[in-house]
Amino acid sequence: MKKKSILAQSIFFTLCLLVTASACNVFGAPFKGTLVTPATTAPEINLADAKGNNFQLSSLQGRVVLIFFGFTNCVAECPLTMAKLKLTLESLGEKSQDVVVAMVSTDPVRDTPQAMQDFLGKFNPKFLGLPGSTDQLKKIWNDYGVTVLDGGETHSSYIYAIDKSGKLRLTLDTDLTSEDIASDLKILLAE
Repeated sequence: MKKKSILAQSIFFTLCLLVTASACNVFGAPFKGTLVTPATTAPEINLADAKGNNFQLSSLQGRVVLIFFGFTNCVAECPLTMAKLKLTLESLGEKSQDVVVAMVSTDPVRDTPQAMQDFLGKFNPKFLGLPGSTDQLKKIWNDYGVTVLDGGETHSSYIYAIDKSGKLRLTLDTDLTSEDIASDLKILLAE
């Protein structure tokens, strides 16, 4: 009797492990970024981009969108983040066509449309600059919990990843490598 009990427990334990492993495969590998739980619809962004085209976040369903808050006069974090995102998209190859990168200005005075085009064009001409008036941008900063200091500096150093269904799914720390970000994007793109 004791052997049957041990065998039953072993079978039960093995089944639990298989179910757990299966669930991990179904729900995808762990993300390198921080999951936003529960995932909710990303706050709307509706601005004219630096080229004068209407940018409406909710119209981009079916694509993964990366939103970064920064400014063109930044000398460290913003250019490093854009360079990292450039490498990330390059590593994705053709899949990068399904990813939109947009930088929302944190310096409405100096981030003119031309300044944003010039800055982002150094990294990837497809990166979108989103300038706007102080009032327009303050609402977006507030919606995303971004604190902006004088001169455009922010206290939030994250890239916000919005999945193909328009849900805010991840915050990606700017310290992550381009490989880590690409890994997370591959999971979101496969969903």
